[in-house]
Amino acid sequence: MAKARTSNPPSASESELTYSYMPTLHIGYEEGIAALPSPLEDQFQYLMDSVAERHNLSDSVMLVLTNDEHMRSLNAHYRDKDRTTDVLSFDLGSPAGAVEESLSKEIYISLEQAHRQADEQEVSHSEELARLLVHGLLHLAGWDHETPKKLAHMERETDEILRARDFLPPL
Repeated sequence: MAKARTSNPPSASESELTYSYMPTLHIGYEEGIAALPSPLEDQFQYLMDSVAERHNLSDSVMLVLTNDEHMRSLNAHYRDKDRTTDVLSFDLGSPAGAVEESLSKEIYISLEQAHRQADEQEVSHSEELARLLVHGLLHLAGWDHETPKKLAHMERETDEILRARDFLPPL
């Protein structure tokens, strides 16, 4: 026999709670790219949550981990730069009349370039990947770095988010 569940009526503060949608980070891997460890994937979702909360990023994002060859192709096609790059972000816009979650935002990260940068900067590969992810998410939230001042501001914001999620040591 099932037990009956009794509860008190919700208090005013409970009945006035609002629930907000938190976007999801979907991670895809190009052929030949090994999957990230599950704990790191979870940490990347927490970074997504931080950017979404701080900067009103409401759409889910597809993160694609790829290689230099594919990044070079994307960079040449979309930016007229025939070389690899570390991260590219694309806001494809929300489909008209979309009711269900749609993946209209994409971030591509070259693992090869990210690993080279991590080695050059003497940081862990996961820290560099996290930095590139936050950088791409900030672009999708409307940030740019067209001037040195904007770049410095974006880098400070990236560090604050990484520090809040324990990717960087406290100051």
